[in-house]
Amino acid sequence: MIRFRLRRRMLLCGALCAALGAAQVHAADSALTAAQAKTDAAILVKTLRALHPALDKYRSAAEVEAAFARFTARAEQARSAAAMYLAATELAAAIRCGHTWTNVLNQEGAIQQRLLETNDKLPLTMTLVEGRWRVLASATAAITAGDEIVSIDGRSSAAVVTAMLPYLRADGSSDGKRLRQLGHDRPDYSMMDIVWPLLVPPAQNVYHLGVRAADGATRTIAVAATTLAARAASLKAQGVTAIDESWRLRIDGDLAVLTLPTFALYRSSFDWRAFLADSFATLQQREIRRLVIDIRDNEGGDGAIGGELLSWLVKAPLTFVSDQSVTSYERVPYQLARYLNTWDFGFFDRTGQVDRIVDGPQAGRFRFRPNAAKVQTITPRANGYRGSTWLLVGAENSSATFSLAQLAQRSGAAILVGQPTGGNQRGLNGGQLAWVNLPHSGVAVDIPLLASSYEATTPDASVTPDIVVERRFVLQVAGRDQEMAAVKALALP
Repeated sequence: MIRFRLRRRMLLCGALCAALGAAQVHAADSALTAAQAKTDAAILVKTLRALHPALDKYRSAAEVEAAFARFTARAEQARSAAAMYLAATELAAAIRCGHTWTNVLNQEGAIQQRLLETNDKLPLTMTLVEGRWRVLASATAAITAGDEIVSIDGRSSAAVVTAMLPYLRADGSSDGKRLRQLGHDRPDYSMMDIVWPLLVPPAQNVYHLGVRAADGATRTIAVAATTLAARAASLKAQGVTAIDESWRLRIDGDLAVLTLPTFALYRSSFDWRAFLADSFATLQQREIRRLVIDIRDNEGGDGAIGGELLSWLVKAPLTFVSDQSVTSYERVPYQLARYLNTWDFGFFDRTGQVDRIVDGPQAGRFRFRPNAAKVQTITPRANGYRGSTWLLVGAENSSATFSLAQLAQRSGAAILVGQPTGGNQRGLNGGQLAWVNLPHSGVAVDIPLLASSYEATTPDASVTPDIVVERRFVLQVAGRDQEMAAVKALALP
């Protein structure tokens, strides 16, 4: 009887605590009226039509209209901010532009709390390899690193991926980039933590996972959902560390590895120019003739970093044209500007600085003269690196690192090894960005204000490495670095 009463009190306490936790994030689930939902939907559609410079870069006019119609129907039925967030995320992804998305960090406070602090997350981290979920680390003892998650609440791995694809952002045909967003082995949030709990909430905060162990045995395990903070604390206690975004140089014999996990250093005091200069000076002093540069986890950031890096690698001047100049407006309409935010409101007024584009695939839009046809040259350094260089790339490379990979391959500065990059040869949308804040739901959507110029013949494709490495599930479970193994097979005697 004593045990029964204690258990009952624990259950009551658990229910009460869950109710209190739900109350803290309930603002994002609170009701939107039909009129409020309709207003928010109309504002987002009008803003995208007026400001987005590349709605038809990867979609036909009919596909764009179908996406808007689907969003409008879905958004007008949304009765919560969370439902509006899902609808807006699907619309943004449908444009097939990697810089058009419902950035978690730009969401209104209650929605951001709903997305990041609710106890509806899987108690493990995982990544996709060959279409299979590989467990990276687990906060529950019943599941261990290396196990395979074969189903989530009765849905197969393939079914989960299919359900998630409409919510994943990337440029054009770069599906590898879309799938990367599902994994936890990247600096940004996994969309399995952000979107999946909204799409298919765990019943009574419990997930039923089909788990295949190393011996091939498969069983179904019920696990309690958790929060991001609680999962991170549990993994940290096990010695699982966060992704290291520090730059580092490692030398092993005659092979050096320069790891550059991020170019997003705008607010950092890190002197990256000095780091590169010191690193290449070290390589010269120690006469290192083989260099691997690892940018596999680097989504992008400051484009100047790639140019500086290439100046140490190219053996002849590298000239290229930068033309991120296409815009949809001369001046943002006031009725839309009041819903917008950005870091430089000068982006909203291009009066006297634009010309109408009269031909080509971007005809009808404007060209922003200050950004048009900018010829740039990367000059090789007299004391530049003259050894053999390999650049490890993958689907994460979709902004400044896409450009780096493209120029490194074009110039012959490095041999590219890995998987096809993110990004797209038709050029990136971005440079100037704003985000529209929907007034009733608080949902925010990032919108690029400039697009790159391209020709009708420019392929909808990313950069394919010189040496393509297909990751294998069993090798990844074994901890094999397949890209480094491929380099060593070529570089070492």
